[in-house]
Amino acid sequence: MTGADEIETSQAEEGAHDSLPPRNSFLRRLRAEPLLPEAGAGGAPLTAVIAVISFLAVLAMAAVLIINTAAGAWTSSLRSEITVQVKGADAAEISARAEAALRVLENTDGVIEASVLSQDEAAALLEPWLGKGNVTAFLNVPSIIEVKITPAARSDLDLLRNRLKAAAPGATLDDHAGWYDRLSKAARSGQALALGVFLLVMGAACSISIFAARAGLAANHEIVSVLHLVGATDEFIAGEVQRRFFILGLRGALAGLVIALLALGLTAFAMRAGVGGDAFLPRFTLDRWLILWLFTVPVVTCLVTALTARLTVLRALREEY
Repeated sequence: MTGADEIETSQAEEGAHDSLPPRNSFLRRLRAEPLLPEAGAGGAPLTAVIAVISFLAVLAMAAVLIINTAAGAWTSSLRSEITVQVKGADAAEISARAEAALRVLENTDGVIEASVLSQDEAAALLEPWLGKGNVTAFLNVPSIIEVKITPAARSDLDLLRNRLKAAAPGATLDDHAGWYDRLSKAARSGQALALGVFLLVMGAACSISIFAARAGLAANHEIVSVLHLVGATDEFIAGEVQRRFFILGLRGALAGLVIALLALGLTAFAMRAGVGGDAFLPRFTLDRWLILWLFTVPVVTCLVTALTARLTVLRALREEY
């Protein structure tokens, strides 16, 4: 084969390679150097700011999910249960009246289950207010009966309340309706507040993206002019800026997610260990469903950052060029 033939063969192979679609083009674009330098776009500072925004957004979303789970657990028991409290002058009288009230409940239609709490269990309910060991030593603790009823039975509790009073004087029935309303309102208010914080954080992400995109465009004015001279369209330049902001947003959002998960994990561990624990605070664990939901926050943050930067650049280019 002559030298001319070798040159022709080499050129043909190069042309064949050029005609093939590039492999892993998306990954190559992500790893490629940015077309516009970082001057004015604030690479490292912007990543740090997005990390803080992602951290706050993850905490806000976690608050929404935790409040929803806790409120659901609390209100579900309040909807399906009532409590009967039996008082008396001494322990023997309380026990006799509790047995009479229990017989009435067992013979009532719509009562699914009725169980009497032991004295220790009843005393434990008062310990947060009166202290441990002080309840049974100085007081005759009333007997408490937990009752599970059907929705039909809940609609007519006055008849059951009168029957209990007749069979066991001093017996009172609590249907928890007031607690249910308060908890539902508190849960809705807490969720609205957390959701409002999340939306404010996303608004802050949009504002920062707008400022950074305009600053980067102004700092690279000459480069943008050259790109226009060689035929680059506004959509192409905006796409390059969008890619850059997506990469910065992904780094910052993942960093914020990791820090937020560590903070939530430490909080859950402290609550399980009883550090600052309170019987009335919702207990939570970092289960897989909560973590999966929280992983959507970095995705939203990246999309908000990238799309805001793209729209900002397109608008600026149409106004100035």
